[in-house]
Amino acid sequence: MDCLIIVLLILIFNIIVYIIFKRNIYDKEDAGMKFLIVNISKDIVWLVISLMIIDKTKENFLFVVICFIVASLLIYTFIIKLINKS
Repeated sequence: MDCLIIVLLILIFNIIVYIIFKRNIYDKEDAGMKFLIVNISKDIVWLVISLMIIDKTKENFLFVVICFIVASLLIYTFIIKLINKS
């Protein structure tokens, strides 16, 4: 159950960051840098919440790391494609 919560949290946070980017940051000067600031803040909040929820075992830590990498690759792919189109 904890793993499902962690995956849902990263999904929700990534959707929120994407919406913030599309509505407020896209088409502005230094959109990529502003996205990085928002995304890193999101990652820190997600990591703190995840570490509070999940048991502190090696397997769970590996799960959190894999979730972070996959989620980061997905959001960066979408944002880079948007920035390159403009």
